[in-house]
Amino acid sequence: MATKDDILEQIVEVCFVHKGYFVQHNIKFLPRKDHPEFVKNQDSNHSDIDVLGFHSKLDGLERVTAVSCKSWQSGFNPASELAAILNDRTVRGRKAWKSLSELCVPK
Repeated sequence: MATKDDILEQIVEVCFVHKGYFVQHNIKFLPRKDHPEFVKNQDSNHSDIDVLGFHSKLDGLERVTAVSCKSWQSGFNPASELAAILNDRTVRGRKAWKSLSELCVPK
């Protein structure tokens, strides 16, 4: 197990390794350039998958698992975050959906 600064990623890694997964951290990716909503000047920044687990002995959706680790000092309130996204509010200095863009933007 590699040493990570992020405790949440460490916890996810320990759980995955215990279940037999091979684990990698901070896998960079960009939105697909062939996606109909791709905009070069907006989609040119890399994002990353915090923890990616691969299990060679499993099939289907369980074979590969991607985890995004988020934390906020005040805690995480799913209902509040969802309401902020649905109402297009600004939270923590930016549009609420941007904190969870991998869940809000299909591209």
